[in-house]
Amino acid sequence: MPEIHQEESPLAGPESPQARDARVDPSAAVGGDFFEARVAALLEAGRKAVLLTVISRQGSAPRAAGTRALLTEDGFEGTIGGGALEGRALEAARQSLAAGISARVSCDLTGLSPESDMICGGSMEVLCEALMPQQAAVFALAAHVLRAGGSGVWTVDVSRESLPRRCLHLENLPAEFAGLADSPAVRQGLEAAAPLLEKLGNKPGLLAGGDRAMYVEPLSAPPVLLLCGGGHVSLEVAALARTCGFVVDVVDDRPEFSDPARFPMARRCVTLPGFEGLVEACGIGRRHYVAIVTRGHSFDREVLSQALASHAAYIGMIGSRAKREQVYAALREQGVPDAELAAVRCPIGLPVGAESPQQIAVAVVAELLAARAGTLHRLRFED
Repeated sequence: MPEIHQEESPLAGPESPQARDARVDPSAAVGGDFFEARVAALLEAGRKAVLLTVISRQGSAPRAAGTRALLTEDGFEGTIGGGALEGRALEAARQSLAAGISARVSCDLTGLSPESDMICGGSMEVLCEALMPQQAAVFALAAHVLRAGGSGVWTVDVSRESLPRRCLHLENLPAEFAGLADSPAVRQGLEAAAPLLEKLGNKPGLLAGGDRAMYVEPLSAPPVLLLCGGGHVSLEVAALARTCGFVVDVVDDRPEFSDPARFPMARRCVTLPGFEGLVEACGIGRRHYVAIVTRGHSFDREVLSQALASHAAYIGMIGSRAKREQVYAALREQGVPDAELAAVRCPIGLPVGAESPQQIAVAVVAELLAARAGTLHRLRFED
């Protein structure tokens, strides 16, 4: 039987380890929890907070719509692009924090001087949203949905910038949150939100017309990186991948290499003898990016054989081309078609001449980001 160590994600107070860790980058899933849980914890504790969201971007502005940061009484968490833009938005956010009144901040980057260090051009609009304590339950609901791997849509009516109206649209309301069934901030069914999101190409953005303006943002769980093998390379990949927005799970057949103390950044650590029953034990699904970095050819072959039978979004395996051919030959004898093997990234990582575990981690995470963005096919590789 697999031994699973899973980090608990209670909506603890702001001084919990999860909350402290979330200050690193609230736009990403960190420490096994989500940005929404961080916000819920703050509001439940009666803390003031302003959510800064890039709601629109034109031209070559630095960050896309959907980029978020958070201002609390303790300071600024995250970034929406830095430089003069962030300075303007942060000043407005400080006023919103003090007065409890929201604001929209526009910044035309084409008019900034070279001294501003922002000459990328374009424009951005940022919503500085003063959050209220009564919104804690809605953010807690969003965090619950994300932990369960669910999805939904946030809409924020920003027609009145000082009083934005945030609503969470879900296909179904979880039984644990039945008390929110009559809340105006929660809507069951996606009929109203889905067409809006479709207009935006299923990406965050602002829809405006007449006197109405609506910011729309998909609520979707971040990708999961499953590291099969808990050695030195995995340790470096786990740390970097987490800061880049991946939820990290680790599986190894040796307890000392799947120890939560070794991987404090991981959501789950699984000890799985012989890596048997990998797909079921680790719940591999369409959000998973599987990196095979075990300690030997036989384990790599076993893990790859199982991963190919899953619906993982990405599969990569560490090793030389000679090792790849040896492993692939054995799998072909088992009936695995060449078309499936061709989809595996091996050697894993972009070919940047990496040697040390830290360098390999950069190459691997860069490839994961390209795969996630759908741009991996545009890059040229030597075979």
